Amino acid sequence: MERVVLALLITVTFACTNEESDDSQNADNFDRSAMLVHWADDYIMPAYQDYQQKVVALNSSAQAFANAPSTVLHSTLHTDFVAAYKAWQWVSFLEIGPAEANTLRNFTNIYPTSAIEINQALPNASYNLSLPSTFNEQGFPALDYLLSGLGDPANTVSLFTSNSDYGAYLLALSQRLADMATQVVNDWQSSFRAEFIANTGSSATASTNKLINDFVFHLEKELRAGKVGIPAGVFSGNTLPQNVEAYYSDTLSRALFLESLLAHSAFYKGTGFKGLQSGSSLEQYLDYLNIEYQGEALSTKINARLETARLQATTLDDSFARVVQNSNSDLLSLYDELQKTVVLLKVDMMQALNVRVDYIDADGD
Repeated sequence: MERVVLALLITVTFACTNEESDDSQNADNFDRSAMLVHWADDYIMPAYQDYQQKVVALNSSAQAFANAPSTVLHSTLHTDFVAAYKAWQWVSFLEIGPAEANTLRNFTNIYPTSAIEINQALPNASYNLSLPSTFNEQGFPALDYLLSGLGDPANTVSLFTSNSDYGAYLLALSQRLADMATQVVNDWQSSFRAEFIANTGSSATASTNKLINDFVFHLEKELRAGKVGIPAGVFSGNTLPQNVEAYYSDTLSRALFLESLLAHSAFYKGTGFKGLQSGSSLEQYLDYLNIEYQGEALSTKINARLETARLQATTLDDSFARVVQNSNSDLLSLYDELQKTVVLLKVDMMQALNVRVDYIDADGD
């Protein structure tokens, strides 16, 4: 019931104004340009460069394993897979510019993957992974299946040894991740950084407005719904443990959730990529405008919600699939906390910053 009430609150609150906020709000002369420079130089570009390095290393490990399958090389490959998957969490919400143009997120992390379609594609060396119809046959979820969904490491090695189609598909997947990451990094370095920073206006297509929308959308749809709500059965009425992120790796789903939440928090607070360099932020923006929520700084309230969600997640089993099966109420509780965070960001923060929501809410929440 609480989830329904909170969902209704999002809809109703957009039609209202927060009297406490309006009474004390300062004029908006915040330096958005400085915030864009900080986002570009201290978060976005370092995060993409780190991600690129991780997927290039993953591709090298995939080549070594495909050429000479062994349990030792499988272990190395899986380690690099985990590192790259965690690095992805820091850039997944940056669906702007090159990433948006190349549909990066859909080609990288649509889950659950389709084991049936992967197995149908294996003997077809001419598979075209640039087609939208192959979203659920590639990216990290497909690699997760090839590395951990075929049995234990020894059985996986045996399959790769006896059937070269597995190695060929593995290399196609890892090479595509590396190529896409390199394309995005090159585009940011060559031209898009300057374009992004120069677009300092307050229209719907301005950099600040677009990236705030991307940030809130991702926390709502990918973090709250994708990683938690859908497996917990919030939208279907039935639990779906097989729909957790990194399902086949079993113990990775909670770690990916926490990594994503950490990335969202860092972006909101302005601490830069993994604490690289602090700078102008959404938190500072709200404080500059003196926005309050029920007698408390809205920025503080948002931080508290993010921290509460983090603490709740740390108490869960490291496999969200097992949480769904054994104590789904705990995952539902985490969803509820994330929903409260969505309300503060999507309603109160975006309204205070005069940023209109540019995406359609179509998941029934």
